[in-house]
Amino acid sequence: MIRDWVKLRLAQWGRWARGGLPSLPRASPLWNIPGGRAGGFNTSMPPDIAEVDHLVCAAPLEQKRVLIVIYAQDGSMRDKAVRLEMDRHRFRRMRERAESYIAANL
Repeated sequence: MIRDWVKLRLAQWGRWARGGLPSLPRASPLWNIPGGRAGGFNTSMPPDIAEVDHLVCAAPLEQKRVLIVIYAQDGSMRDKAVRLEMDRHRFRRMRERAESYIAANL
């Protein structure tokens, strides 16, 4: 089972990505690199957010998509699964894999 602190760190990263933390940029400049996110630390982010951002960037593509949709986008879990075109079982398995990836690398 994924530790609660991993989910907390991902939730903090997601709030930052949505612009939910005052006086911080809404998204990493890495989003604007041609070819997509390159992964890496951004000095304009708090270090704990940058650490998670780096891991999300480095995650396998499908896991990265799941993490972004779950933690950085609004909506119910059902809506998020539909957005990713996954049934609830696949969505849950992919969420567990993605969160495990982050936990193993933090």
